[in-house]
Amino acid sequence: MFKPLELKNLSEISKSYDVFFIDLWGVVHNGVKLFNNIVDVLQNLKKEEKKVFFLTNAPRRAAVIAEQLKNFGLNDELYDFVISSGEITWQKLNKNRKEGSKNCFLIGPKRDFHLIEGLDLKVTNDPNLTDIILNTGPWGDDDVLENYTSILENLVKKNPIMICSNPDKTVVRGDRFMICAGTLADYYEKIGGSVEYYGKPFKQIYEFCYKILEKKKRVLVIGDSLENDIAGANNQNLDSILITSGIHREVNNESGIDIKKLDDLMEKKKIFP
Repeated sequence: MFKPLELKNLSEISKSYDVFFIDLWGVVHNGVKLFNNIVDVLQNLKKEEKKVFFLTNAPRRAAVIAEQLKNFGLNDELYDFVISSGEITWQKLNKNRKEGSKNCFLIGPKRDFHLIEGLDLKVTNDPNLTDIILNTGPWGDDDVLENYTSILENLVKKNPIMICSNPDKTVVRGDRFMICAGTLADYYEKIGGSVEYYGKPFKQIYEFCYKILEKKKRVLVIGDSLENDIAGANNQNLDSILITSGIHREVNNESGIDIKKLDDLMEKKKIFP
């Protein structure tokens, strides 16, 4: 049986690492505000001259996310880079421009539509004319998968490739769970559609980070999702910490972590930090 080491403070092990790949939603903030003591933790890491990369499956470009962090009160001196699934998606689509203009069906809120700015994509609402689907998540925060099944079933008839710019299936905004782009992509695959995923746990986002690092470093991954953060770390052979107050908060109780629940969850998913 895997026996997790429960940490009370990151400072217990921070000196053993050079670089920290830290998730945002569920670790640094909840989509509404920063968590308590986050600024203190980041200040301590910078005092130790550590590099901090924010790795997020947010379907927005890095500069947009950096501005959001500033609005939350997080100074950009406390981290080195924002690496987002949205940025990786944009870079990939930009490389594909030589293939010519394509008709793009957008699934997602308007705040994410900047993801096609500067690209040779023509927006269409006609499934029959769709060459590519850009999926950044549901149109509305209260939406459920059933709102999209008929749309996806119409789209799949012509079998356009879906680009999923957020592999997360759910996210916690404030105290509410909401579906993410990964839920829609999963259904599209189940009905025969083809999907390309960008973000954790897939390799492109890590390869992007490695290109920035000048040489091999001791990296620690911190995240709240077994299927994305921890699985991605395991795929890359990186050490990792699971934050249990985020997407898997059901493993907690009033006195802390319920080790039995955590063990059962990890055994069920076969993913271990």
